[in-house]
Amino acid sequence: MIKIESYSYVFLSLWIIFICYYGDLFNKLEPLPYSILALIGATGGTLAYWSAYKLNAVIITNESELYYLLFVFVFWFVFFPSSIFIYYEDKYWNFVLDKTVVFSFDNTGFQRHKKNFKEDSSQKNLSGKRALVTGGTSGIGGAVAKKISRQGSLVNVTGRNDQKGKSFEEDNANCIFYSLDMSDWKRIDEFCKQSFCYDFIVLNAGGMPGNLIVNNFNVEQQCASQLIGHYYLIQSLNQNGNLSENARIIWVSSGGMYLKKLDLETLFHNNNYEKVSTYANVKRAQVTLAQELSKKEFWAKTKIFSMHPGWVKTDGLRESLPGFFKIMGKRLRNLDEGIDTILWLLLTEESLTKGGFYFDRKLVTPYLSKNHIPSQEKRTELLKIIDNYVRNIS
Repeated sequence: MIKIESYSYVFLSLWIIFICYYGDLFNKLEPLPYSILALIGATGGTLAYWSAYKLNAVIITNESELYYLLFVFVFWFVFFPSSIFIYYEDKYWNFVLDKTVVFSFDNTGFQRHKKNFKEDSSQKNLSGKRALVTGGTSGIGGAVAKKISRQGSLVNVTGRNDQKGKSFEEDNANCIFYSLDMSDWKRIDEFCKQSFCYDFIVLNAGGMPGNLIVNNFNVEQQCASQLIGHYYLIQSLNQNGNLSENARIIWVSSGGMYLKKLDLETLFHNNNYEKVSTYANVKRAQVTLAQELSKKEFWAKTKIFSMHPGWVKTDGLRESLPGFFKIMGKRLRNLDEGIDTILWLLLTEESLTKGGFYFDRKLVTPYLSKNHIPSQEKRTELLKIIDNYVRNIS
């Protein structure tokens, strides 16, 4: 109906200006009935497009005036009230913002999601409970340890830095430090021979070395510590009877794994080491492993979950990805926001999905597309390789 040569794509900028009115003028219109909004939209839209025609901003083809006005009227009759409904209906707006990732993983995402949180377990008495937090002397792990220890739980925290660990222990009642490098599997075996029985385990120890490092079994360090080391830890505790009935085990993964398919060829050995890609692959493997362990009878008395905390302001992130840390700046989540889902998974009374992947207290898919879902053959191979390493430790 409109001659294409008369239409300028600059006109599309008007739609951006139109959107800016939401939250201002349209706050006053939103309470009106749908039918009234439809008439307002249809009338306003028709007048605007008719004015454009009369001012020669657009040229109509011969004998199309009536159809032009009718089309605009019907379109805006539907579009205007629908757009207001979508804008003000949280689930649609949240859906759009969450798809951007930036406005989901950052602190604004947490504040939006927080509106749907139903439980407050911050005052729950954890006296008589015992927890284990790996990488628990700083960052996310340290914040988790501090929080649950203040609620009465005894907390064993592990780390590689003895000085930092002892200082953490002195500053936090109910916290006991153990020097433990998760890539040192022999040392893990010694640790697990202690008689403590755990109610909560947070597998948080991380790290992103700039260069390729391997452990005594010639396995790349991120994989050796964050994947196999953590698996060997909980397996040994379970074998020794050191997990209480319904013990909760949380694998702290990362949103970075969304961009990575499970790659077994580079997971354990990778001469072309690149720290970020390796990290994403290991985190992807953690999520897959959590899913598979939850299906095994050996883990029937436990509740295993994985999660990611979003983008959190930690010293580890600053050191590993300084560029990203600088760009995101004030958008990064604080520690309380970053640990919220971990604490919720440990303490909630809600029904949870074993092996589920959680973000901001919600079960979410760990895959961007179906192509990222590991095949059953690949899952089986992952377990087989890890078990082979574990059997050779002793």
